[in-house]
Amino acid sequence: MNTGILLSRVADSIYWMSRYMERVENTVRLMEVNWNLMLDLPQVQTNEWESLLHVSGDFDLFKSAYDEINAENVMRFMTFDLLNPNSMYACLTAARENSRAVRDVITPDMWVLINSMYLMVKSYDSNARGFYTNPFDFYREIQENVLHFYGVEHASTFRGQAWNFNQLGRMLERADKTTRILDVRYFLLLPSLREVGTALEDLQWSAMLRSVSSLEPFVKKYGPVSARGIIEYLLLDPQNPRSLRYCLQHADQSLRNINGTPFGTYSNDAERRLGQLCADLNYLTVDEIIRIGLHECLDDLQIRMNRVHTAISETYFNPDVQTQNQGGL
Repeated sequence: MNTGILLSRVADSIYWMSRYMERVENTVRLMEVNWNLMLDLPQVQTNEWESLLHVSGDFDLFKSAYDEINAENVMRFMTFDLLNPNSMYACLTAARENSRAVRDVITPDMWVLINSMYLMVKSYDSNARGFYTNPFDFYREIQENVLHFYGVEHASTFRGQAWNFNQLGRMLERADKTTRILDVRYFLLLPSLREVGTALEDLQWSAMLRSVSSLEPFVKKYGPVSARGIIEYLLLDPQNPRSLRYCLQHADQSLRNINGTPFGTYSNDAERRLGQLCADLNYLTVDEIIRIGLHECLDDLQIRMNRVHTAISETYFNPDVQTQNQGGL
């Protein structure tokens, strides 16, 4: 193993800071897209809001704390509720604590932006009734700040091991969320497959693509939205920065950069598992996915990504430190 590896606690904090910031960006985009969709489709409001709880994996936790699935309760739970480890506030709190631990490694501007977002959400009056009738400006400001953070990070961070752990965390988090969004949204849209070409179907497929920032590039490449095209674009397209294949290939590159391991070889179990997963995706086809079943295929991919994460933790991170972060996985 490369003797120049970062201290395990530093690597762990950078990896999780990146995952939590990506989680915030994914959540705020989902909330904004869902809110806009509800303005067009008020008749399916409960079903759409429930889908967000399944995407985040927090449906059971929500049901234990709230009596009713509605827009206000889901927004509060996913935005401000610290009892939800995947809420924006909880993720920003965790990102802030991890970034504080590595302030000598990240740039000052990165710390300032994370701290500012945390303070903004912390100080916001989540009990104000007006927020739940028009949350657009709030979510848009958070999203713009996260994208600002990404820009500052990209422009100012030295491309060393800290950068590679940062990219590794981001790409794995993004890959996981893309598969979850596709799995849940596709299940909800199955009834509309009998109504191909209707305005309702177009709105829902478009909303799913907006959930992963992919509507405009998808239309430019594939034309009208279709289930087959969406599966290919979100899972297998090597040029789509939100696709599973793209994310895992870049995660694999970052993981290999940490040890300087050449492609075609591996020096630890994390590299072996991620390399195998990338190789399988390189030769997977849409026809195979459909034959296997989309849900079954996505379930297998998610299990394998979780095993990659476990292998990374066991290889590089301090077990005592990683425990405080894994609550939000």
